[in-house]
Amino acid sequence: TEFILEGFSGLDQRLQLFLSLVLLLVYLTTVVGNTTIIFLVCVDHHLQTPMYFFISNLSFLEIWFTSSTSIKLVLILGSGRRTISLSSCFAQSYFYFALGCTEFVLLVVMSFDRYVAICQPLRYAAIMKPRLCIHLVVAAWATGITLLSYRLVLLHKLTFCGSNKIQHF
Repeated sequence: TEFILEGFSGLDQRLQLFLSLVLLLVYLTTVVGNTTIIFLVCVDHHLQTPMYFFISNLSFLEIWFTSSTSIKLVLILGSGRRTISLSSCFAQSYFYFALGCTEFVLLVVMSFDRYVAICQPLRYAAIMKPRLCIHLVVAAWATGITLLSYRLVLLHKLTFCGSNKIQHF
C-alpha cells in the first residue's frame, strides 16, 4: 500500500531539514517568478500578444509541473517520513509525466508562433488570431492530459510484491 523512499536515508536529520528549506525556497521562487510573469502579461496591454499569451500559459504550467514533485520532496525531507502511498505515487507520476508532455506540446505551439512571426510577418496578425491561440493552448493541455492517461491505467493494473523500499528520492 506504500513505498519507502530511501534516497536520503543516509543523511543527517539537520542536513535533511536544511535541504528541505533550500528546496522550499527554490520552489517558492519558481512559483513567485511564474506568477509575476502571468500577472504582468494580464496587466500590461502591450504584452497581450500571442507570444506573451503562450509564455503566460507556460508559466502557469510550470507552477503545476514543479508542484507535482517538489511539495512531496520538501515534506519528505522536512518531516523525515519517507513513505509515499501507492495512490499518491501513481498520482504524482501521472501529473509529472502529463504536465511534462503538455509542456513539450506547448513549446511546439510556441515554436509555431515564432515561425509564423518570422516567416510570415505581414500575415502574422491574420494567422495568429486570439481564437486560434486559445485553441492551440487547449489542444496542448488536452494532448498532455489524455496522452498519458493510458500510463495510469497500466500502472493501476500492476501487482507489487517483494520489497517496498525504493532507492530513490
